[in-house]
Amino acid sequence: MSRTRIRISLQQVLAVPFLVWVLLGFLISYILFFLYPVFLSDQVMHFFKDVPAIDPIGIDLKQMLGFSESLFVAQKAPYVLNAYPPLASVLFAPLLLVPISGAYRIVVFFITFCYLIMTLMIPLRISRERVFSPLLMLVLVTGLFSYGFQFELERGQWNVIAVSMCFLAIWIFHYHPRYRFLAYALFTISVQLKIYPLVFIFMFVDNWRDWRSNIKRLLILGAVNFALLLVLGPFVFVNWLKGLATFAGSPYIWVGNHSILSFVTLVFHTASESGWAWMNQYSGWAQVAFLALVLACIAWIVLQAYQQERRGLNVYLLLACTIASLLIPSVSHDYKLSLLAAPVAFLFSAGGFSEIPSSHRLRASLIGLTLAFSIAYFSTLYSYENKTHLLQNNLPALVAMLLITTLFSMLDSVYKKDRSDQEHPAVPER
Repeated sequence: MSRTRIRISLQQVLAVPFLVWVLLGFLISYILFFLYPVFLSDQVMHFFKDVPAIDPIGIDLKQMLGFSESLFVAQKAPYVLNAYPPLASVLFAPLLLVPISGAYRIVVFFITFCYLIMTLMIPLRISRERVFSPLLMLVLVTGLFSYGFQFELERGQWNVIAVSMCFLAIWIFHYHPRYRFLAYALFTISVQLKIYPLVFIFMFVDNWRDWRSNIKRLLILGAVNFALLLVLGPFVFVNWLKGLATFAGSPYIWVGNHSILSFVTLVFHTASESGWAWMNQYSGWAQVAFLALVLACIAWIVLQAYQQERRGLNVYLLLACTIASLLIPSVSHDYKLSLLAAPVAFLFSAGGFSEIPSSHRLRASLIGLTLAFSIAYFSTLYSYENKTHLLQNNLPALVAMLLITTLFSMLDSVYKKDRSDQEHPAVPER
């Protein structure tokens, strides 16, 4: 009798909708990174300064407009000690026509609008039902109040603007092939605003087995973007390269920089202070290992897409590329965490998270991975002030998300086979 009850209870647990496991992941992260540090860690309520705000507000936007002003007003090269692409100064130049306070307000509203486009509109269009699912609304709303998005707004950054154009380009490329030239234009603008969206160039592949067309398309996109780096002349281009090399070679290392370089540097510095200074000689190898892991996950997802002849938008590759864009650049401050909500919304909208597989083993695997993924993702919504030790830096959470995304991709084909067997059961031979 007890075995029967246990068996029934396990079946009931496995029948729980995926929404419940995602909500459970959110609840666990909420308890660990908000409820406990604020209310339960001491006999007094703690008020953390979530965003490291700077007075005046919008300092990154002010710096960018300073580059535009030096180019168009003072007619000087604005790219000494600056890693932004040359064309970015041109694209931001119209904001010089209004006071800096007005320019900041415009950028804040545009950031919010772009966030809604890439986290709500596009996932809604690619979902099967095209309805406001609870998962989509959970990701959208929590992302709006997240530490990373507030950080993005406070600095007047434009990561969300650049990547929203890139995601819009990817959506047009896969779902509206008649307008692919518009997709290429939007992708090019995103790269010229921030170089790192170039990693999403692999999303402009519709059929992985059509090597000739793929290579031709990627080479043309790469050549166009490289040519636009020279649009203001070789002198500005050389100055930009010097600024890029300076920032890449000596980035600002702190707990809110979740790049591989920053995380490894912090860990080995802590080890050195604890009497493990001999470990510093392996710092470079640790960075190489993390980089190899990121590239291996992306390569594995691409290989699976090739072997299984997957067509259209690959949500697993999209999320993997997003995480790579956060980890690989030497400067990846936490305001870039605001980019995660959109590909997670894509995953929950187009991934297999709504139907119940018939295989209990597959169902249990998806539940475990979904819970772990949700805890890792929702942990990034909270400031480093709410966390302790290595968890203050978001690299562990991002790496966990990347590994689980790769496993999701591996299970996708099994899930589709299971769903096909449910819809078209085999007819016994007579």
